[in-house]
Amino acid sequence: MKRGVLVGGVLSILIILSSCSPEKSKIQEETPQQAVTLTLMANMDWIGKPYLQRAWKMYEKATGNKIDIQVVPIDTATTVISKRVAMGEITDIVMGFGGTSLADLQPVKNFEDMTGEKWVSEIKSTILPILLHKGKIYGLPLWESSISGILYNKEVFEKFNIPKPTNHAQFIEACESLLSHGITPIYLPTKDIWPLSPQYGLDSLRKAYPHLVEDLNSNRIKFSDIPEIRELIDDYKNMATRGFYGSNFLNNNWDGQAAALASGKYAMAIAWDVYLSSDVEPQFPGTARKFGILPFFLGSSRLFGYEGPNVAMMMVNKNGKHVKEAMEMIRYMAKTENLNEAFRDISSETPFNSVTTNQPTTPYISDKAYIDANTNPSITPSIIGYNQLEMGRIIQRVLAGELTTDLAIKAMDDMRIAAAIAQQVPGF
Repeated sequence: MKRGVLVGGVLSILIILSSCSPEKSKIQEETPQQAVTLTLMANMDWIGKPYLQRAWKMYEKATGNKIDIQVVPIDTATTVISKRVAMGEITDIVMGFGGTSLADLQPVKNFEDMTGEKWVSEIKSTILPILLHKGKIYGLPLWESSISGILYNKEVFEKFNIPKPTNHAQFIEACESLLSHGITPIYLPTKDIWPLSPQYGLDSLRKAYPHLVEDLNSNRIKFSDIPEIRELIDDYKNMATRGFYGSNFLNNNWDGQAAALASGKYAMAIAWDVYLSSDVEPQFPGTARKFGILPFFLGSSRLFGYEGPNVAMMMVNKNGKHVKEAMEMIRYMAKTENLNEAFRDISSETPFNSVTTNQPTTPYISDKAYIDANTNPSITPSIIGYNQLEMGRIIQRVLAGELTTDLAIKAMDDMRIAAAIAQQVPGF
């Protein structure tokens, strides 16, 4: 849920935690120093994650330092953070994703290179590539490792004898059957834009185009050259026309999704497995166990799959006032014992081989072999100029009847190409 008071486009909250324990920490005893306040800027939807809260509290208690969280509205986070960084208004720590999306933040100029840190060797081999920017890592990935696709209410499917879909045609049949029984097939938070998630339909394209990312990033191919992109956009539009999102879907928002799923009036939603335990279950106990997760079937009838994890990082401003303390914070949280405490009993996989205290999600563990066989690595962090919010906005305009499929594809290509030209990428 979104919380806070808007101040100049950025929400700011001070996390005040107990640090007056009669026992001094080992860190304090060994290196007595005046307490400092570290500023941290992040998407407001991220800061409530329990493992982050635990890690921050542990650090504050151990050091006596404070963390001042500056939260940015979820629907403008990428843009606002990029503008703040461009203007030099950088907090001590910034949270963001890796890959080519880091280019806008000029990591070489603005952030500490953490490639040589000891904890990097503990990052899973499936995760590390999506964090790297030109072969270097600029932040600690203290984050969940989730599987994304289509959450579905297994009890509703069983009630109406609807088989679990294993391909696009069966998925459409399931939607038709649900509709015939008075159940809206999919809750789509169209109003908030970012949850529309067209990126889930791009990951599987690598099966047909092995060099897709490299070709897009060198201007050898465009979205307009890929028939499956058209199929994806058409599918979003056609499913709306057929009533699969309900009659008021343009006004549906993210905050209403958990209640919609818990009500049983909606059977499915585009999301990730950890969402059930982090967002749905706390509000509606007993709901999460009813759900499984399907591959993302929108788009190509022959290419589908789950999306592998997107992982955010905590990056240190190399030009800030508290570089030393911020790096000490990163190293403290990256210790094996502290990572395990932060993720203890958290329902999610993690980016670290050294973490063993977490619990796999119910959807994942109940269908592990199928999910593992059909999971595709996330490719959009590696596509120059791909912006989840802006791509979602294009899909929203298609759903609202403002753009044709042709114009939508052109807008997607124009956005990518403009970013590549601005970055002086060869070939553009």
